[in-house]
Amino acid sequence: MSQNLIRNKGIADIIVATIIAVKPATIYESFVAKMVHSWTGLHISDASLAPGFNHSIACMVAAVGVGFIVASRSGSAVHPAIFAMTLSWSVLGFLTCATPRAWGLGSATLLMTSFNHLLFSLAMYWKDPRVLSPVVVGQTRKVS
Repeated sequence: MSQNLIRNKGIADIIVATIIAVKPATIYESFVAKMVHSWTGLHISDASLAPGFNHSIACMVAAVGVGFIVASRSGSAVHPAIFAMTLSWSVLGFLTCATPRAWGLGSATLLMTSFNHLLFSLAMYWKDPRVLSPVVVGQTRKVS
């Protein structure tokens, strides 16, 4: 159920973090990133410009992945928090990509990750619509 989805997302995050740490251009200059760039005009990130920043992103993505794996073993009470965190990442990424191009904040890669996080959030909601209830009405949820 949702535990498997959350665990698999955590594993995927760790794989992505490894790619970003070792060869970030694999993601930043991928076919998909180039397609997104051609459709939207958002810039393609140049991995060679900021190796320290790339490594910081890799550390963050790996830490989030580990958190997801731990959350997958922590029961359903944590699912609303994972849902809220992932949906927030998506919304904030989309808003960043909607800023004026002159600001240079949005990128093809950010739009890709925003879309991925939106799909994950929708999949979580589809698997368990209760992920939304504590977020909406401020309820607490007992561990099942």
